[in-house]
Amino acid sequence: MGLAEFALVSRKWKPAVLMLKSTNDYSNLLEYIAPNVLESRLSNISSLVQNSYPQIWIDTYLFVLAIFFVLFAAAFSIALQATASQREKLWYPLLILIVPVIIAFWTSRRRSEYYEKLKIFNELLQKYLKEFNSTDMAQQIKWQHRRLREDDTAESLALPGPLSRWQVVMIIEVIQIDPEDIHPLVDGMDMVLPSYNAAAEDIVLDIGPLDRTNRHPMEEQDIGLDDAHTPQSSLHYPLPPEYNQSSPSPQPRQEIIELTSISPSSPPTYHR
Repeated sequence: MGLAEFALVSRKWKPAVLMLKSTNDYSNLLEYIAPNVLESRLSNISSLVQNSYPQIWIDTYLFVLAIFFVLFAAAFSIALQATASQREKLWYPLLILIVPVIIAFWTSRRRSEYYEKLKIFNELLQKYLKEFNSTDMAQQIKWQHRRLREDDTAESLALPGPLSRWQVVMIIEVIQIDPEDIHPLVDGMDMVLPSYNAAAEDIVLDIGPLDRTNRHPMEEQDIGLDDAHTPQSSLHYPLPPEYNQSSPSPQPRQEIIELTSISPSSPPTYHR
């Protein structure tokens, strides 16, 4: 169950911002943590967004500035061609076009570094949320971030107007967890403790042949008592004969077959 939701919005003409309500509006979350603790944590996340999130509003202004210099160079070139005395200075607009080239190079470099900065921001945000969870896990709440879902509304995210007007990058939310669920340890080792029900159902069966060489003395005593009380069977079966390797193997019987010679006979004569 979600207790509070905070939307991270990226804007074209202004820096990215974490949209927040007043502290008293998060009444469900204030039942678990104090208001001053909530304000300090939201302030830390907002400062992280302001300092580490890759902003795109600078690229928007640079793009508009590059278009302005291109149009200014074109207008300046037309003005020089209108006057015959200034035609020798037609190469001046070419100097103005150097500025858009520099802006294009700078913006392309910023775009190549965008995903790397976004990765660093996600790692820092994960670190912040992990620190929050290390202390709030005792209150059975958890901080996490996710993408925008279809059931999210502008009212729940503190966004004025329709939700389609805003570019929501991610949503940081605080949810209530069940104490029977799996909890991460607070020591930062990323170990996981199973719940009581999962541990009770974890049964290990010892399957395999009985090894009498490696046995506890008490276990041998128990097995000896069991063998003493086991009734002996009255049926006895003969054992197979022992195999003696030194005994000579029987020789195969040799049969001599005599072939009698057949005398050749003349072929029969036929009478007409």
